[in-house]
Formats: sequence, C-alpha cells, structure tokens
Amino acid sequence: MDHFRTQYEKCYDQEEYYWGLEPAAFLDELIEIMGDVKDLKALDIGCGEGKDIVYLAQKGFKAYGFDITESGVRKTKLLAEKKGVDIHAFVADVNNFEVNETFDLIYSTGTIQYLFDENIELFFEKIKSMVNVGGIVYFNVFVDKPFLPLPPDWDKEEKMWKTGQLFSYFEDWEIIKIDEITFECHSSGIPHDHCMDTIIAKRRV
Repeated sequence: MDHFRTQYEKCYDQEEYYWGLEPAAFLDELIEIMGDVKDLKALDIGCGEGKDIVYLAQKGFKAYGFDITESGVRKTKLLAEKKGVDIHAFVADVNNFEVNETFDLIYSTGTIQYLFDENIELFFEKIKSMVNVGGIVYFNVFVDKPFLPLPPDWDKEEKMWKTGQLFSYFEDWEIIKIDEITFECHSSGIPHDHCMDTIIAKRRV
C-alpha cells in the first residue's frame, strides 16, 4: 500500500480522532429501516478511525470495516476495545479489496470517489454480489458542480462524480431513498461546500 495516496494516513496518526467520535446520523436511519439488527452483518467501506462501525457493533451488528490507512484501522480497533465490542477491521484499498463474506448492510461514506475509473463497474458488481437478499446498501459520493471549487483537503486521487451517476448502478434494486444536497463542511479547518449524492437501496432477489 502506498502511504502517500491519501493525507488521512497522517491525519489519523494522532491521539485525537480527526472526525470526532459522534456516529453519523444516517446510521440510525439505516437501523430503523432494517428493524431487528441483532447478529446481522455490516461492512463499512472506508471505516476511517472507526466511529461508525464501532457504533453498529454496539447496536448488535457483526461488524466489519476496512480502510486504506493503517493508522485509521489501528484507531478503529482501539476504539472498539474501549467500547467493549468485537469488530473485524483490516487494511485494504477500495479498488481491490477482497472479503469472503456476505452482508446484510454495506455502506460507505466519503470513500468511493477514490475508485479508479477502470474499477467502478467491477466494484459495484462485487458489492451487489456481497449483499444478502433483503439486505441494503448506503453510499454517498461527491458530485461535480462548476460553481463549487475543490475542497482544500481534496486528495489528488479523489474524483468527482456526475450527478445521478451513483444511482444508475442500483436501477434493478428497490430504491428506498435517493438524494442530492449541498452542504458546508469544516474538515481541514477551512469552511467549504460539497455537493453529495446519496442512495439507500435494497436487494430484492
């Protein structure tokens, strides 16, 4: 793994948690949709420092997560230990990860813009084969808007997507929610705006 492909290797290599410890609000939305989640399996693609996947483990999921950063995975495991939950966290690249499991929930936030163009189709084929019937996915991705400059902490290998591009990969699934929003972000300590597409979809068969 190339440690310099993302600046987050250094951002996570500190005592403080770069993104904080408050789990993402969308997780409770997913839990509400799924109902009884005890012993269901969840995979966090790009788990960062682990705040979200650890939260799901606390809620009863069998929790798996990976990130390209060794420092992030180390802090994920440390957080799980502090919270008293078991997780399976490992270092892997979204472009070529291998997981020999199937899941009831697969989600990713702020990660799939690191997919290389030649890997996008294969990525979604792989993801769709890894979701159990009745399972759901949650993905979001930053989309290009000419009126928004690139964020100040944008990595050189990140790629803006086109509006609606993400949704096209789940046209044969039950669409629970699709959304596009513009919001202000303060990562890197410099206020800036993002536009983001989000999908929640359920595998029917």
